[in-house]
Amino acid sequence: MIVIVFNITITILALWLIIFLNHSYLQPAIRNRDRFKLYKLRDELSMLAMSGELNEHSEEYITLLHLINSSIFAIGAFKVTDFLRYVFQLHKDKEMHARIERIIKNLKRTDNQKYCQIAGEYFSIMHRIIRRDTFVLRVVFFPIMILLAAIISLLRISAKPKSAVIYRKAAVEQIDNVYCAYSQRFWRKCTA
Repeated sequence: MIVIVFNITITILALWLIIFLNHSYLQPAIRNRDRFKLYKLRDELSMLAMSGELNEHSEEYITLLHLINSSIFAIGAFKVTDFLRYVFQLHKDKEMHARIERIIKNLKRTDNQKYCQIAGEYFSIMHRIIRRDTFVLRVVFFPIMILLAAIISLLRISAKPKSAVIYRKAAVEQIDNVYCAYSQRFWRKCTA
């Protein structure tokens, strides 16, 4: 009996240590790696403007610089909720989507491969971050929430919880798809 209690205690302590190390060291290191990639992209974008290859007053430069800077800020807090709040806010910004669409269309005329690569890399990084940060949300919490909402709906208490959870899950998937599509569209423009 004492051996079982001892083994359970050691197992719980080991799990706690793993969670602590992951939260305190591993996740911040992964986030910093992504942040530094964004810093590098921002520096490359600034070099394009300084070399005269890209006008620093152009919509392309201003839009991508704004996206990169705000992403760096959102990632800097090391809180998934802050990052997701930023991504949801950006997703709802129809003007920003329109600007990105105009930039993609204008790439045919400008033929700036370096800008295209920077933009494609930015959206690839953001897509990777979204996939990583929403993995537990998509795989664990949404199914549990949908199950609980379905049980509540079956008990005829309310139909709203299930639709709200399904709406949030669809929003996360839509954001993921938008970033993936932007990334692919910019990369296709680079090779065209």
